[in-house]
Amino acid sequence: MTTTDHQQPAPTAEERARFEEVWARPHGWRRAFTSVQHKSVGTRYMVTAFVFFFVGGLQALLMRVQLAQPEQQVLSAQTYNELFTMHGTTMMFLFAVPFLEGLAAYLLPLMLGARDMPFARYNTFNYWCYLLAGIILYGSFLVGMVPDAGWFAYVPLSGPEFADKAMDIWLFGLALAELAAIGAAIEIIVVVLGMRAPGMSLDRMPIFAWTMLCVAAMIILAFVPLLVGSLLLELDRNIGTAFFETDRGGDPLLWQHLFWIFGHPEVYVMFLPGAAIISHVIPVHSRHRLVGYPFVVAAVVVTAIMSLGLWVHHMYTTGLPPVTLSFFTAASMSISVASGVQVVAWLVTLWSGRPRPTVPMLFALGFLFTFVAGGITGVMVASAPFDAQAHDTYFVVAHFHYVLIGGMLFPVLAGLFHWWPKFTGRIPSARLGKVSFWLAFVGFHLTFFPMHLTGLWGMPRRVFTYDAGLGVGLLNLLSTIGAFVFATGLVLTAITLLGALRRGERSGPNPWGADTLEWVADSPPSSSNFPQIPVVGSRAPLWDPQPDDPELDRMAAAFDHAPQNVRATPFTTALNARPSTAAVQASPSIWPLLTAGGLALAAVGLLLESGWVVGASVVLIVAGLVAWELQNECELGAAEAKEPVGGEYPVEAPGPRSPGWWGATMATVVLVVAVTTVAFCMLFLQVNAPVWPDGATLGTPWLSAGTGLALLVAIAASWWGSRQGQLEHDAEPVARTTHLAAIWATTVAGTVALALAVAQWSTGGLDHTAHAYDSGVLMLVGTLTLATLLGLGITVSALVARLTHTRDVRPRIMLQNAAVLWTGVLLVWAVAWAATDLLPTAVV
Repeated sequence: MTTTDHQQPAPTAEERARFEEVWARPHGWRRAFTSVQHKSVGTRYMVTAFVFFFVGGLQALLMRVQLAQPEQQVLSAQTYNELFTMHGTTMMFLFAVPFLEGLAAYLLPLMLGARDMPFARYNTFNYWCYLLAGIILYGSFLVGMVPDAGWFAYVPLSGPEFADKAMDIWLFGLALAELAAIGAAIEIIVVVLGMRAPGMSLDRMPIFAWTMLCVAAMIILAFVPLLVGSLLLELDRNIGTAFFETDRGGDPLLWQHLFWIFGHPEVYVMFLPGAAIISHVIPVHSRHRLVGYPFVVAAVVVTAIMSLGLWVHHMYTTGLPPVTLSFFTAASMSISVASGVQVVAWLVTLWSGRPRPTVPMLFALGFLFTFVAGGITGVMVASAPFDAQAHDTYFVVAHFHYVLIGGMLFPVLAGLFHWWPKFTGRIPSARLGKVSFWLAFVGFHLTFFPMHLTGLWGMPRRVFTYDAGLGVGLLNLLSTIGAFVFATGLVLTAITLLGALRRGERSGPNPWGADTLEWVADSPPSSSNFPQIPVVGSRAPLWDPQPDDPELDRMAAAFDHAPQNVRATPFTTALNARPSTAAVQASPSIWPLLTAGGLALAAVGLLLESGWVVGASVVLIVAGLVAWELQNECELGAAEAKEPVGGEYPVEAPGPRSPGWWGATMATVVLVVAVTTVAFCMLFLQVNAPVWPDGATLGTPWLSAGTGLALLVAIAASWWGSRQGQLEHDAEPVARTTHLAAIWATTVAGTVALALAVAQWSTGGLDHTAHAYDSGVLMLVGTLTLATLLGLGITVSALVARLTHTRDVRPRIMLQNAAVLWTGVLLVWAVAWAATDLLPTAVV
């Protein structure tokens, strides 16, 4: 896969040993708590997600026992509601998305030819947040306050009037899980755009990488609104805001909009990675390239874009205007065309190749049959007239399980059998795998196909029992039997995979004869993935001749078991993956765990209403972040003392050649999406609420203008500082005083902006408990305050970089990142100003 540039000497045995030592994993208990390597984190994600999956599956079996016959009392109504809520919460928030992000964390660096994720400690932090979110949610069983308002938590049932402290547990657990998902999405975007192997241009990326790039963008655009909505609901419950209170200008339907703005794209967040797995399994096990690669990529992109505008598909029965219903009906039906393009590509690939009856292929074929069946019913419920009849019946339950299990779980099982040799170095038993497939496939359809009929015959969903006169007892009994058969198949799948860890046949690096880069690495992969960086010249690098490109070969040779003083991997250009710089990779650390633990402790303190616990959590969070930043700068200090890698590739550089620039840009996008969501809430309430102050504005124009001006000064100062100093490795520092002055000016301007933002609320004469407008202003000012604090935080990081490093390049990069984030804060201010002072006078 690589060629050695003859001008670059081959690494000596001593250099190879030093390289392996730098990348070595920690041992013993330190590995469990400090390892940040992407394979460790990805494995943790996937194992944890499947533990939650089996717990959620057990809850489903208990519910199916209750529903096996009419008028049973196996479970009480309260217990059923609790299990129903936690089953949906577990499958949607603790299994599906976390597992797929964990699979991406494991596979993407291997598929792309990188040695790790771009922000490995942040990747670990996201995992700990996810795990602690699950512990908080399931801790509700220990304290006897299990959420019972449904996994969708519709207001007012989830509001302060009808739900107790259990709902707060649900909201805090959900918030931590969403923070983890959004953080993982940032990681995915940066690794795909900046850390591909030399020569892997966008049109040569694996389908899985394309798909996870689109999915990560969807997560940021769709999950942030749910995070905002969760915060709004928590504020309504605990400090008396009025976002969902009709009498004070709020609207319960606002929650449904925010939830389904997240909820409908999440269906595709789960389906698209599953489809991408199939796009890898079918070509390899058919021994034929994927037919129509450009059309499949286009279908993925179109599906991702369209999915963001279909949330009203779930709200047809809420009294929407006919024009709105017609638009969303057409859009909901149209998106099936993009999915059909992928189905046709898979079928043509199967037809053109020589399919092998392997276990991964069986699960892929099971996916095709099941997903197409679910897609047909999806077109049916996309029609508003039909949906009005089938809404809230078991027909919808059948439909979305066909789509989600058919579109996500079967591909995941295909992927596990496909990549298990890569994960473990061993091949699972084909005989047991095939038996587990048939049990799962038959059991699934026996469970969920009868639900189409029970729904059409009038059985409502979300009920713990039903009348015998409804005539659906036999169908429900079949569904219950099928559920146990399905569960047996899944348990056998787990036994087959786990049993292969000890007794499976040794696989070698590429037992399937696959075509993508992960199969170049050892099985299981070494700590560094690729001691020698691969070079790519086609979409199927293992099936095609090696490229002849001296520039790419020079980078591969420069990173051959190098560098030996710090973890680093090539950073390439976004479009064409041409050689650029070296990206420093993080070493093991305990600080991500402690910082995530501080966030979870804050949630516990708020639940207990204990100021001491909340105060301790703040100390822990701040201490963790400071220690985290100091460790980052120490590692980069070790890297900067050496020459550029191979004498040609510098350790970091300003602009898009730096991972930090991409991270700051993604953080800016998250901030803008968050404040835009709040502004959307204000506009929705102003248009729809029966009571709204006529022409209400914040009325603090000078304070608003002063805040914007201070933010402009912060941007200018940090940007000016980022342009000063030398970039060369051997250059003497010349801009230390200039950088310190820029940091001082940025800090002062940011502090002034923070003070003015707080003053806008305190001098506005508003009462957040009086009306939804006042509540919205509080939220907008709060978002601006949080964004400003983040800007000050990254400015302090720039100060740490300047005091730590002798060269000018790292402080320049940190000041540049600060300028990017301060630009995001200015955008937050602009949206907040428009929502508080422009829209109230523009909308009648």
